[in-house]
Amino acid sequence: MTQKTKRWPVIDLGACVKCGGCIEVAPEVFFYNEAGDYFEVAELRSYDIELVDEAIKLCPADCIGWEGEP
Repeated sequence: MTQKTKRWPVIDLGACVKCGGCIEVAPEVFFYNEAGDYFEVAELRSYDIELVDEAIKLCPADCIGWEGEP
């Protein structure tokens, strides 16, 4: 369920190991930029908090987090 929030997910590209787990968990939120060879967060009006939290929890590099107000 997508919940409205004033926060958004971010990826620390310097720490990202490019495993692709975030895309497996939340493909509508995260995507791979082939031209730049890095993962990105889709610009959405709101984010599914549970899915993003699951991606954060499963990230082996601990490089995904939230910014903004809860």
